[in-house]
Amino acid sequence: MIRVAVLGASGYTGAETLRWVLGHPDLLLIGATANKHAGKKLSALWPSLNCDIVLTTEIPQADVYFLCLPHGEAAKLAPQLSGKIIDLSGDHRLDTEQTRRWYKFERAGAPWLYGLPELGHHRYAEVDRVANPGCFATALALSLLPMHRALPNVVSAVGLTGSTGSGASPTEGTHHPTRAENLRPYKDKVLKHQHAPEVENALGGGFRLDFVPISAPLRRGILVTIPLPGATLERYQDFYAGNPLVRICDAAPDTLGVLGSPRADLGIVEGEDGQAVVFCAIDNLCRGAGSQAVVNLNLLMGWEATRGMRQLPPVP
Repeated sequence: MIRVAVLGASGYTGAETLRWVLGHPDLLLIGATANKHAGKKLSALWPSLNCDIVLTTEIPQADVYFLCLPHGEAAKLAPQLSGKIIDLSGDHRLDTEQTRRWYKFERAGAPWLYGLPELGHHRYAEVDRVANPGCFATALALSLLPMHRALPNVVSAVGLTGSTGSGASPTEGTHHPTRAENLRPYKDKVLKHQHAPEVENALGGGFRLDFVPISAPLRRGILVTIPLPGATLERYQDFYAGNPLVRICDAAPDTLGVLGSPRADLGIVEGEDGQAVVFCAIDNLCRGAGSQAVVNLNLLMGWEATRGMRQLPPVP
């Protein structure tokens, strides 16, 4: 059994990571940290997890650490840890200069693997530190990967997301009364979202991604929409053939179809004269955070990507 610790267990990404760790046949959760809730049992904080491990502020000795910490905190802590690390924050997704620009802090320049499995499982062979992709970045990159050699100079995309993507602490822009029965673009994030450079980097550059994120009145889920001339259903089916974590649909997917699931649903709707629209639906806390982090650990360990991914999602 691989000994695992989840640091930052009181947030939504921490809770979702715990769910997948606890359901994995080869992982043993030996500790979870939280400052505000230290001393509580996990089952008191997250009753559905049914786990009696006590939250602490002390970091246990583990083989693997999942960093589910606020942006800026993971970069401070990571150099102090040994073993394998999967960082679910944005601290190690970009190079040092881009991190300074988009996240407004300095970090050590040690290399981290960008952990989108579809970029190639071979990349995990000799690394032990993985930067888990952002939730929007995951949906956008999966939407564009089959076309990455035929993208226009400028790609325009819109993405709607649920409130859990903004974290557990409510703010003026994320508090339920301001989101319920409401749609609005992210304040100050229109065409300036930090996940856009992730996608440009992941696909090798050569294009600009103009991305508009929108707050939607739901708790979980992301739906990305991208007009992409030349995209075809056959091309996406061929590209993702044999990938159990991507399902290709011949119609637009919806967020309920991936609720609680590690899978991404991609829909390609073709029009006339080469017109096409690509849609991607994911659960922002699963494929966009916790389950993808555990898939990244699977690949670090040399296991099948889907090891421990067989939990059935909740049905509405």
